[in-house]
Amino acid sequence: MINITNVTKLIDSIYQNDINNLKIKKQSTQITINKVKISQKQNKILTTINDNKNNKKNINLINKEIKKKQNRETNNQVEHSSIYSTIISPMVGTFYKSSAPNEPSFIEVGEIAKPKQIVCIIEAMKLMNEIESEVTGEVVEILVQDGDIVDCGQALIKIKIK
Repeated sequence: MINITNVTKLIDSIYQNDINNLKIKKQSTQITINKVKISQKQNKILTTINDNKNNKKNINLINKEIKKKQNRETNNQVEHSSIYSTIISPMVGTFYKSSAPNEPSFIEVGEIAKPKQIVCIIEAMKLMNEIESEVTGEVVEILVQDGDIVDCGQALIKIKIK
């Protein structure tokens, strides 16, 4: 039987590392994953799963997870230019706009962020990691919702540099 959580973790690590092809065989199940470069900024993972036990339900769930991952990456790509800066998540974790549920947000859209100013917190393994701005500028957009799970490298906040 295919464990969907393990396969999605495997796919995530392929996205984050320099792995192009992977084949796994275990008893009657074979998983083949190929990363295909479509353009300079976009990768697509092609996954085929052959399971003699006819696990079509699991295969469909895995394919849905892959499509969600690819959609998240497409939606979270923010163009960089000389007038905008994007704060990127340095780790996988939970995004928080404030230090506690009843506390005010560190930063809101329209406010000015300064270097070394805390703009959010990423909770990872029960540790609260403060994320700071590196530039001075106006917060144009907060790209994730409070309490959302974020991936390493995911765009969090877009700032217009002043």
